[in-house]
Amino acid sequence: MSFWQKVGDFLNPSSSSQTIRTNDQNVTGPQKDPMSDFSQILDVKNIVVDVDVKSRDELLKYLSNLAQTNDKSIDAEAIYGKYLVRENDAATDLGDGIAVPHAQDKSVASLTMLIVKLKQPIIWDKNNSVQTVISLLIPDPEKNYQHVPYLSTVARLLLKKGFLHSLARAKTSDEIKKIFG
Repeated sequence: MSFWQKVGDFLNPSSSSQTIRTNDQNVTGPQKDPMSDFSQILDVKNIVVDVDVKSRDELLKYLSNLAQTNDKSIDAEAIYGKYLVRENDAATDLGDGIAVPHAQDKSVASLTMLIVKLKQPIIWDKNNSVQTVISLLIPDPEKNYQHVPYLSTVARLLLKKGFLHSLARAKTSDEIKKIFG
């Protein structure tokens, strides 16, 4: 059984009460997940395509600076440090060219999602390459672990037929925003 099958079995119990909200016509099945409405945490200004970086750490620095550029209250150095600590604890590379780094810091006022598509894939961890990064910035303290349903929904989306293909062929920030609903 593959890693993704195990994740799929864990995240998709036989009950069909949880479904995924997306505007992507290539993702089949029910299209609404009231738990994880990405419009609440994903703004098109936080989606960047054709980013040119050479390493995981350079990308994490880029994400930290992007977050601060779009929200001046965010401490980019603190976020960068938290990303590095998280990656040293356990790499966030999910396979299939996707990584989901996340950081929790007191400078983050509200849960925020960042998405970056790279110009060229980079090595993330142990020769695994990554081309798309989906990141969550989490307030500290966080009320009721609100980021967990979003992480779960991202994982479920990655398992949906056609989703990775749609994400890979998206060329603009607006196209990516539309895929996430």
